[in-house]
This record gives sequence, C-alpha cells and structure tokens, in this order.
Amino acid sequence: MILPGTWVSVPLTDRESARQFCRRLVREQVGRADQLARLRRDATQELVTSAADARELGAHTYLMALELLPGVPFPAALLALDESWPESARADLAAGDVSAALVSAFPGTEVAVQRTGPVARRAELVRGTLGEQTYLTLRLEYHVPYPDGSGLMLARVNAPTVPAAEPFATLFDEILDSLTWTDVRV
Repeated sequence: MILPGTWVSVPLTDRESARQFCRRLVREQVGRADQLARLRRDATQELVTSAADARELGAHTYLMALELLPGVPFPAALLALDESWPESARADLAAGDVSAALVSAFPGTEVAVQRTGPVARRAELVRGTLGEQTYLTLRLEYHVPYPDGSGLMLARVNAPTVPAAEPFATLFDEILDSLTWTDVRV
C-alpha cells in the first residue's frame, strides 16, 4: 500500500515487541521531559493494549499515521486481517460475480470497482464533543477480495478529529486502491 506522509507499523508478533516499539515511539513523539512521564506511560500502555487487541482479533497489519505532510499531524490507524467469505456469498462466487458476492456477504456496504477489482466499503461518521469543541471521527471498513478469490482482507480505518468526512474517505479509498498483491503472503 502506498501511504502518504509518515506512518509506522506496530509489530503484532508478541506483546514484548509491541511494548518496546510503542515505548520508543511515544518517547520520540512526546519527548523525554520529566513532567511528561505520566503522559508517556499512559500513551504507551494505551498503544500496547491496542496492539494486543489487534493481535487477538487476528490482525496481521497495524499501521498508525503520524503526519499527513511534514509538520501536519494526522492521527489515523489502519488495521488489516484476513477473513473468509461468508456462506451467503458462495452462490455468487460460484457464478463468478464478485460484486454480487460482496453485496450478499456485506449488506449495507457500497461496492466500488478499484484497480484490483470490486471492493465493499462501509463508512461511519461519528460526531463527538469535548467541552465546547465538536470533532468528527471517520470509521471505514473495506472488504477486499484476494486476487485468487479464496478469501478477503478486511481493512478497518479509524481517523479521529477529521474536519470533514469526504476528503478523508477519498484519501483512504486511494490508499486501499494502491494495494498491490504479491504471490507470496508475508
């Protein structure tokens, strides 16, 4: 996948690797000042817990955005895991209609044709408030069929504090459209 800006890949192999990585990342992002020790500890623990949750879900990829452009913070996360086609899609798959299989498998999603073929996408915009400040969180879910049709990659995106939904939804559509499959699964 082509990721614009600065992203990090949180290791999901084991809790200790994730803890060391998150600790180093938080120290780099927050700084080493003594008065920030509690903030560093809390942020590290939150990231370690998030990585453990991702690992428990079966995720193989956990990407976190840091900046969209140099100096422009961009908090977003992309989690990817493998999933099987639901039984409801079997007839359409047997007929060779991947778009119809996605509609059958994931009601309520929109199916878009991307460079690699049809993809199902669900978008949710959540409005929240903190004090008098209103913010938007964009949540996206993509079901991307493997090229051989044997399964799907589920990609979940969480982008808090976006100023507007559509430009960021389009950005993530493009990121997922940049996905290139290799012959060997890593």
